[in-house]
Amino acid sequence: MIEYFKLKNFMSYRDETELSFVASNKSGGKNEVPVSWYKIIDGKRILKLLLGIGLNGTGKTKMIRGLSYLRRLATLKPEKPTEKPDYRPFLLDEHSVKEPTEMWLSYYINEENFLYYIKVNRDRIEEEELRIQTNSRSSRIYRRVYNYEKETIEISFGQSSDLNKNDQRDLEVNIVNNATVLSQFGSMNLESRILRLNYDYFENRISRVHQGDKTLADKLNTGNKEHDERMKELLLKLLSDIGSNIVDYHVDISSVSVDEIINGVPDFMADALRKQYPSGFIENKTLRFEHSTSTSRKSLDSSFESLGTINIIRLMIVLYDVVLGKKCTCIDELGTGIHNIALEFILKMYLSMSEESQVLVATHDLALLDPRYLNLRRDAVRKFTKDKDGVTHVERPDYLHKTLNMYKKYLEELEEDLPDVLYDNSILDEYKNIVRNKK
Repeated sequence: MIEYFKLKNFMSYRDETELSFVASNKSGGKNEVPVSWYKIIDGKRILKLLLGIGLNGTGKTKMIRGLSYLRRLATLKPEKPTEKPDYRPFLLDEHSVKEPTEMWLSYYINEENFLYYIKVNRDRIEEEELRIQTNSRSSRIYRRVYNYEKETIEISFGQSSDLNKNDQRDLEVNIVNNATVLSQFGSMNLESRILRLNYDYFENRISRVHQGDKTLADKLNTGNKEHDERMKELLLKLLSDIGSNIVDYHVDISSVSVDEIINGVPDFMADALRKQYPSGFIENKTLRFEHSTSTSRKSLDSSFESLGTINIIRLMIVLYDVVLGKKCTCIDELGTGIHNIALEFILKMYLSMSEESQVLVATHDLALLDPRYLNLRRDAVRKFTKDKDGVTHVERPDYLHKTLNMYKKYLEELEEDLPDVLYDNSILDEYKNIVRNKK
């Protein structure tokens, strides 16, 4: 589980900025949902759900992209040794564009605390370090530094490293400017429990929800019978509990032979199809939902379902994957088209199932702050703002007093930030005049 993520000089984050997953030691109050919002590790309350709020353009998505960027550096070895890193500094001043990007991640694997650090410029990885932290003491596993005088990469292994000397030498010989030690290790057949744990953590336990190639039918029919059956049981129970009349679903599969459709097409297209479908068949999956009414049961194609219903199912699939994989997953906007009461129930359900998983949600939807819906832990909220220089800041709102209405307080802050837009109707005439003058 992630304890904190810090970044500096990345996109809108000019200054060192921390996103903490640590909750306070205060209770959530008598209205807190009857499940734990956190897991206690080393005496710290590590949150399972973190909500990032803020206006458009304040840097919520960029924080998510920062975590994805760190994961990519740690796990993906570039195809070409001469390829330069993907460098995205703060661009709105003359100083930052010449400075490196720095990132820190503190996380727990099987209750062992690790700290990963990396520094990157437009040409190379300048520095990388992995440490293990126990009982307030920190011990180095390895440190990778670029020596500008010698123009060489130097790797030093600490007392906590479990790589033998020969493997240490092989790693150092094969490392290149744009590859991290972890990514190089992942591409080699070397024995190290610690490095394997950390590589697998970045590879499999940190993820971001994005629109992929798989359809909803593919996700509900993965070919893993046990997985699909449990997914169906959870999903149908959820739909029933939130008042849907969907009582079942099934995936119809049809297939066509590649040979049947390549007659007469150019050779390069035929070769591409054969490569894309090595089985020789193209499968088409159609998802249908069965509705129960007072008089009958009807099976309807998924295209007839509402946006809210489809997004409930998509969200459930994501949370199921997060819980099973014990992942930290970032979701950019949550619950589009989903009623607040249904969304509240889904999040409570996730918290009840989660043991070591974490979800970071970036959203504009303030309904989750409303005490009439999800009784959100006040310290599970992070507020994103941007100053006049275009620099993003992340704050933990000081809304811990139980009698304070968090929803109302945040609305008051927005009214202070945008008073003219909210209350000065003469501004609307300015828009009207611009259009008239253009005509």
